[in-house]
Amino acid sequence: MKKLLLRAFALIAAVLPLTVAQAAPQPPKIFGDFAAGKTFTFTVTTAETATTTGFGGTPVSSPNAPAGVPNLIVGQQVTFVIGKKGELIGPGFKIGFLEGDIGANAYVNKPKKGAQPTVAAVHKDTTTNAPTAVSMNFFTFKLSKRVPTVTMTTYILQ
Repeated sequence: MKKLLLRAFALIAAVLPLTVAQAAPQPPKIFGDFAAGKTFTFTVTTAETATTTGFGGTPVSSPNAPAGVPNLIVGQQVTFVIGKKGELIGPGFKIGFLEGDIGANAYVNKPKKGAQPTVAAVHKDTTTNAPTAVSMNFFTFKLSKRVPTVTMTTYILQ
């Protein structure tokens, strides 16, 4: 009987730590020196929209961004978040992470059927890897009677 109790106690002592043990928390994923969830805020210093119609047409400036493109204004504070998959998330947009390098992280939404390409770069300090500025370009394309119209909206935030 003592041997049976001793074996039962040994079995419980061996199994109990397995049920109580918790998995160690996973460190956040890093995307070009930025961890998922990182936030940073910059001020819009440049906001330009230009439209070109036809092949080799002269660009015409516009005060507002076209539909589907965030309409940021100079002086506006914008907070960015690095998403779970490394994407750059801001007010009204999400741009996929492409690659990180010395000096900048590149983001791009590759065009698909019905979608418009968007590119961005988060510039960073080469010694601390802290974000120092953001530049973004949003493109829209329209084809009317075989004449293309391309609109590019550019934002620079520092």
